[in-house]
Amino acid sequence: MSDRIFLRGVQVHAYHGLFPEEQKLGQRFVFDVDYWLDAKSYARDDDFGGAVSYNDVFNTVVEIATSERFDLIEALAERIAGVILERYAAVNAVRVEVHKPAAPIAGMFSDVGVEITRRRGEA
Repeated sequence: MSDRIFLRGVQVHAYHGLFPEEQKLGQRFVFDVDYWLDAKSYARDDDFGGAVSYNDVFNTVVEIATSERFDLIEALAERIAGVILERYAAVNAVRVEVHKPAAPIAGMFSDVGVEITRRRGEA
């Protein structure tokens, strides 16, 4: 069995992108993260000790997004997913969605982004 825990709308100001102005000025990025694990035992016992805290996952997302720099948001999403799987052994799979609502596109749009899903043990 697999249960899903999620975070929505994690916002940071960061400096990802190909263009010099993105790297100099930065912009807002928004993250949605889902992670799957088996929560049955710790949920049944109401035991936080077995949980993968959404606060810890939140801090992981903010840490990676603000301490490293990527040209591609795909690479940013990949790094976040990899670190979550590396740090939290109970997590079986993770989905990371990166929104870049102020992407440098000459036109009107509300959002651009990428969504990746990674599973433990997959190459």
